[in-house]
Amino acid sequence: MKLYDENVNYELVSGDYHPLAETKLTGGQRIDMLYSEENYIARWHAAGWIRDIESMKGVADIKAGMFPVSVESLSLPNGGPLCGLPYYAGYNTFLYNEEHLAKAGVQAPETWDAVLDVCRKLKKDGISDAPFHAMWQQQWPNMSWYMFAAWYSEGAKVFDGDGNFVDEPALRKILEINQTFYKEKLVVEDIMTLPGEGVPSYASGRHTFMVVHDYNHKVANDPAVSKIAGKVRNAIMPGATRSTMAWTAAYLMGAQPVDEERVWNLLQFFGGKASDGQYHVIKRWALEFGLGSGYKEVMQDPEIVASFSKWRDLDISAKQLGMATSRAIGKAIWFPEWDMFMMQQVQEYIRSGSSTDALVASLAAKASELKTQYQ
Repeated sequence: MKLYDENVNYELVSGDYHPLAETKLTGGQRIDMLYSEENYIARWHAAGWIRDIESMKGVADIKAGMFPVSVESLSLPNGGPLCGLPYYAGYNTFLYNEEHLAKAGVQAPETWDAVLDVCRKLKKDGISDAPFHAMWQQQWPNMSWYMFAAWYSEGAKVFDGDGNFVDEPALRKILEINQTFYKEKLVVEDIMTLPGEGVPSYASGRHTFMVVHDYNHKVANDPAVSKIAGKVRNAIMPGATRSTMAWTAAYLMGAQPVDEERVWNLLQFFGGKASDGQYHVIKRWALEFGLGSGYKEVMQDPEIVASFSKWRDLDISAKQLGMATSRAIGKAIWFPEWDMFMMQQVQEYIRSGSSTDALVASLAAKASELKTQYQ
């Protein structure tokens, strides 16, 4: 507002953001700029709620300064036009409490079977009563992102290039490993309802391992809020491929902006360089909250590099990001509905100890049903 002599009205949407935003948009609320995860971009564009920004001034240079995976994430499918600017870029990371592993005399495990075995030892030796921890809450950034990160780490495709659900051993193995974590009480009983993505619980020092958004590593090593600050290390994800899920969140332009130039200024202030050449919002997110960026220049900024190096191993994080997988199926306009169904079904499967065959069949059937419905 100061930089552009502008007037901006801001509306905070708390709770389960995307369904609430869709309710507002369906009801006809006109929004100039709004936030979204990448897997809602194609859906909202198809509904006529947002517009692409490919023709906006300076877009070619903006895209050239981004990591290719971020450009892909923020564009419509099959090389379509750019629809948003990056809020932040991230991936799911594998964390461990180095003090716990030292007491147990073990190294960071490199396979999911090894994670299970180490967890059993940690519990048996009294080092941790619930050594494994992850985002198992039924919300779009939690159980969904965790499951896909784990699936990709084991080499599961989950969906093929045509949007068909893929039933394969790697997918089943991850499901069964997680069911075992719960069955053997290697996780806390209320893991599916913990607040704050489960991060406050991990910061208590009770757990050894956690799969979580990479920026939460900063919280775990912050002495102001964590009892294990300085003891939390990042490692490459366990699994057959050791991949993970990576994403880029977006700032989008509404389909009917009040003034195209003014809204473009707003998008650039939040999701790029402002008129004074500074990454105001992006750099603040990075320094205060540890959020990565879709821009190469930002991630090479000496101040950000120095800040990030205080709470994570930058070489390991760079290697992990280079091995990461983007969730291409997120471009399908029906995917958010399948994703919510998947979280519900996987939670029930883990809790009940029910059949993997039945779960996989239900996930495949739902994908087929939604694909047909949206044709």
